[in-house]
Amino acid sequence: MRKIIQTISSIFFVRYFVKLILNIKSFFDRIWSNLKFKSLVKNSGDSTCHYSTEIKFGENIRIGNNTRIGPNCTLGAKGSIIIGDNVVVSKYVSIETAGLDYKKGPPYSSHKSSQIIIENGVWIGSNVIVLGGVTIGENSIIGAGCVISKDVSPFSLIVGSPTRKLK
Repeated sequence: MRKIIQTISSIFFVRYFVKLILNIKSFFDRIWSNLKFKSLVKNSGDSTCHYSTEIKFGENIRIGNNTRIGPNCTLGAKGSIIIGDNVVVSKYVSIETAGLDYKKGPPYSSHKSSQIIIENGVWIGSNVIVLGGVTIGENSIIGAGCVISKDVSPFSLIVGSPTRKLK
């Protein structure tokens, strides 16, 4: 049986046909991803977003041109999220404007939210968490795994946990 499958798969036509099917699927996945993103985030310019990204309160998100959002990200915009031009958001990034309002006491069911601003040319590494009330300055780089809870000045390089500024 194994030899039969190897013989069939070695035939050029079969390989070509399988590659064609996979390319067609990839093409429709990209179209679906773009349609979903454009319908949820009206102010998104010519930016792209992976279809697996979770978008909450899309009407509160504004994204500039040429911005790319990777797979499995979360954009939680109870408050507004403003993302500039030429921004790269890597995979598994969480950008959340809302946080638990612990001052009201148990049961902790209410949330407070603050605006997040990500300026032009920022690169955000994988598994980064950006919390509400933060501004990330232009052309900054946020290394993988950082938790951003304070403002980042322009042209900064932020790495580690706890975060530290290298440049």
